[in-house]
Amino acid sequence: MINILCIDNSVTMRQVIKDCVLDLNYGFFETNDGNTGIEIANTIPNLGMIIVDWNMPRLSGRETLKILKEQYKNILFLVLIRIENKEDVIEAISIGADNYILKPFSVNKLQEKIEEMIKNAG
Repeated sequence: MINILCIDNSVTMRQVIKDCVLDLNYGFFETNDGNTGIEIANTIPNLGMIIVDWNMPRLSGRETLKILKEQYKNILFLVLIRIENKEDVIEAISIGADNYILKPFSVNKLQEKIEEMIKNAG
């Protein structure tokens, strides 16, 4: 089973993403900050995707993505970006994000994006 790690400081957002991921029959792991995400990523078996919120306190999504992308070149990265910060999309892709989704998003849109990314990677 493919496992997905979600790094987002919002409890509500993590719950929405968790419901989406579990509904797709993938494993789900979560944390509320980039530092912890970096620490636990290597403990997750069959880690196939990391979902990172771009706007987080302490260690930003930008910094989290940079660090994790260096360590995990074969893992998919999906970045969550607020719709008013569309210019961040270009930066996220240039750093190594495989895809992005603008917030707010629908559950169906997130599920489609996850499935599309995993299907295209395999």
